[in-house]
Amino acid sequence: MTTDVIPEKKKRKPRWWLTVLVLLAIVGAVLLINNYRQRQAMQATIADLSTTPLSRETLQTTISGTGNLRPRQSITLLWQSSGTVSQVDVAVGDMVEAGQVLLSLDENNLPAEIIQASLNKITVTQALDNLEANTLLQRATLNNNIQTARSAITDIETQLLNLESRECESWRLDNLRSDYENALEGYQNWPTESGWFRVQAAKSALDYCDPEVISQQISALQSQLDLQKENESLWQQDLERIQSGPDPVEVEKLELQLSMAEKQLENQYIKAPFNGTLLSLNQDTGDQVSPGSVAAQVADMSELFVEVPISEVDIPAIQIGQRVTLLFDAYFEEEFSGVVYDISESGERSTGVVNYTVTVRMEDQSARIKPGMTAAVSILTEEKPNTLVIPAESIFSRDGLDYVYVLRDGNPEMVQVTVGAYSNQLIEVLEADIAEGELIVVNPPIDTISNFGIGQRIR
Repeated sequence: MTTDVIPEKKKRKPRWWLTVLVLLAIVGAVLLINNYRQRQAMQATIADLSTTPLSRETLQTTISGTGNLRPRQSITLLWQSSGTVSQVDVAVGDMVEAGQVLLSLDENNLPAEIIQASLNKITVTQALDNLEANTLLQRATLNNNIQTARSAITDIETQLLNLESRECESWRLDNLRSDYENALEGYQNWPTESGWFRVQAAKSALDYCDPEVISQQISALQSQLDLQKENESLWQQDLERIQSGPDPVEVEKLELQLSMAEKQLENQYIKAPFNGTLLSLNQDTGDQVSPGSVAAQVADMSELFVEVPISEVDIPAIQIGQRVTLLFDAYFEEEFSGVVYDISESGERSTGVVNYTVTVRMEDQSARIKPGMTAAVSILTEEKPNTLVIPAESIFSRDGLDYVYVLRDGNPEMVQVTVGAYSNQLIEVLEADIAEGELIVVNPPIDTISNFGIGQRIR
């Protein structure tokens, strides 16, 4: 029996390492591609960075605000009466003079109060014209009254002297009283006309000597004397007041009445109160108006001002005479100059902040600039020549410190800076490890640069 030896089959070795190598190669290729793409993106980002060299300039510190332009003075004119507008001889934009008539009411359709004012003016004017002649007549009348009063005073004083010196003996007074009583008793017993005459005669004789009657007569004459003296004094005062011309009080009264009438007559006109420009005209010929209706607007455009609210923390830096730059929304590409003209003494509180009004006067006069336009105002408060400056948008902060990116060897490098004064666009560099002329990255894409892992070394 033959025994055949069957050879044993060799086992194949596993090739897992080939798989690992392939996977590693794939991962490596992906990493290389991603790294290449990142480098390309980084280079593109760096190439797109906007830079500016660290340089020395004159740093201008400013305080900004916004306000609206106003003329030196402006007024809105209102109608004070009703009526129909007459012919209009002016137009918007015209230069007008103080007192010039801009609008008027139709003379044939005036309201009652203006017609009455016209009549009052005629009456008062006539009274003023006749005042001198009336004064002459009044002066003659007063002189006559004074002479009459003086004659009456002399006569009364004479009568008083006679009464005061009159004195009868007691026996005579008793006889006169007895005669009166007898005459009265006889008349009562036999009332005849002759008897009544005897009573009257006896009474007159008794009154002549009766002390009581004499006292009453003296009192009555004294009253007449006082009245005549008072009249004489008043007439004398009136005469002295018009001795050299018409009574000043009467003249003043008539002139006041004339002024009131003329003022009422002025209500039929709209006049320019000062020299200026006619900004608006609200009526035309034939329009109906009433009291309070807006007629026109006049402004003195010889000077233009902007009033700007400034916070109380900035007010100490502002002084009258400082130079100002103005930008208007309507002409935003053009700068206009001005000067600080006034600073208000009192502030106004708004939402917890106290603001003071700073008035800026424009120095550039232009017909294009209109009242009411909005102006952005920059007040120059300080100038620092030969100062290291960087753009304000290049600064960024981390952990309370300020940094910029400096382009070195083609890569942005983060460098700490210490800053000082600033303007709207520039910031003063007080201390930094940066040489003049080195390129500062403006508006650095901080997140993008950080993601690339470049520029993280702090200097």
